[in-house]
Amino acid sequence: MTKLPLVRLPPNATIHRLGTASTARKELALLRFPPAGWTIDRDTTPARGWAIVGDSEGRRLAVETLLSRHRIHPITSPPGPFPYITHISTPPSPFSNENVFNTSKPVRHLSFARPPTTGEFTDFTARYGALQEDDKITFRQTLSSLDPTPPPDAIESVSKKMQIDHLLDLPSVSLSSGQTRRARIAAALLTKPVLLIFEDPMSGLDVNSRDQVSAILGEINAKCDPAIVLVLRGKTGDIPAWVTDICEIRDGNVWIGSREVWEQEKAASIGSDIHQSSPEVIESSSPPSANEAIEPVVAMSRVSISYGEGSRPVLKDISWSILPGEKWHLQGSNGSGKTTLLSLVLGHHPRSFSLPAESLTLFSKPRRMTPTPILRTMIGHTSPEIYAAFPRGMGLTATEAVGSGFEGVFSRRQLNAEQKERVRSLLGRFIKQFTPTRYDTGSTAEAESVTSIGRRPFAHFTAPQQALLLFLRAVVSRPKLLVLDEPSQGLDEVTWDQCCQLLEAEWKEMPEQAVIVVSHYDDEVPWSKSRGRVLKLADGHATLS
Repeated sequence: MTKLPLVRLPPNATIHRLGTASTARKELALLRFPPAGWTIDRDTTPARGWAIVGDSEGRRLAVETLLSRHRIHPITSPPGPFPYITHISTPPSPFSNENVFNTSKPVRHLSFARPPTTGEFTDFTARYGALQEDDKITFRQTLSSLDPTPPPDAIESVSKKMQIDHLLDLPSVSLSSGQTRRARIAAALLTKPVLLIFEDPMSGLDVNSRDQVSAILGEINAKCDPAIVLVLRGKTGDIPAWVTDICEIRDGNVWIGSREVWEQEKAASIGSDIHQSSPEVIESSSPPSANEAIEPVVAMSRVSISYGEGSRPVLKDISWSILPGEKWHLQGSNGSGKTTLLSLVLGHHPRSFSLPAESLTLFSKPRRMTPTPILRTMIGHTSPEIYAAFPRGMGLTATEAVGSGFEGVFSRRQLNAEQKERVRSLLGRFIKQFTPTRYDTGSTAEAESVTSIGRRPFAHFTAPQQALLLFLRAVVSRPKLLVLDEPSQGLDEVTWDQCCQLLEAEWKEMPEQAVIVVSHYDDEVPWSKSRGRVLKLADGHATLS
């Protein structure tokens, strides 16, 4: 039998919402493909690798198209736009001698910015305390609960391939964000799909882990077991070497071509749309004189933290002082202790309450001397964990979601007139990002007012828009300490550039704000190297520069 392609969209294909009339105009389509259409072959020699890049809404719609959630025009004759997948999903004729594999989920999409399905708040700080019974489920048990249940040797093999076999018998809740990323990839591979769509699989991973995961995915794709399509933000340096072909979407228009041609065209136009240099941090204040004492925002001296009743040390004799106006880049590989260190700074970790004042002070006081509601108002914080934990089922509006940052809570609070105006001002800076586009309405939409954006329920925004709202939530109160943990995750480069411009404006008005940024990408730190400092964790120890 001739090898069937995984995807074969017809020439000049257009993508419409289900239920849209077949006579709908091309210019109103969600996506418009080029004259050659789009074909993803399988078992090619040499192997081809695909990446979907472009604006966030276009990437989302391309994924939904591959998941058969939209109508493809023109309608193609059998086996349709997904020939191989249709073939294996169709029971064979009783007169056929073919041994056809049937699967209910031949295409799987793995997104790493997925909130809980309940829509309610989840306490992401619970992992620092005593584990509840439900939290003691190990990673091995989690994998064993997949449907269908994978055999033990498959679990061992995939975990070893992802280089996380040493984590199998640890509680899943105790894994770091980077370790969890690998764990979810392993779980997806165990479900044996035919086509696996990974959305930003390397985001949140350190440099070595990115290289390792990229190589692993490349080996899997080369064997087409399964075929892999990556969904990436489109930074040239982030695209794995094994990716040979690009599908780029801008404003609904789809470009299909080789990576080589795409990189040539990108190089020719670079700088026209994306701000390439990081904004400079304004000097926080005049350096203190020898006789002038400045109280640190955070003072940590020889702090050590271990888990498993002391059997697993994470932080070893960490000393760190953060002064008002200082900008710090917290670096370290996945599992190096960054999250634990931040939990002390944020006052989440149980040990932060018991450490003596000479070991840890927050805003010049021992943690136990500052009530948690007060401490929350002094620290702005955004992270992938907050994105996952933030409630979608409470009916919070955009204004209420951003405004919850004044008290650092996860529920609505009454805002005064000044606070409402502050939220309006922040939303107004990003009105283009929050305005519905042709993707949402089927036609070119006029810019929404800030008022209508503010009244829209948080849960009704797209994933990138929600990530942006939570970034604004972190900065809304102009806190004394701003903690930005992987802040650009889920945002496209243009939006993150605007966020950096907002931070630059904020620091002009509030130069005394101390900032900690956690990122594995140097070019995503919103200040030049000469203006900030670095704390790097390795094997539990800290190096300051």
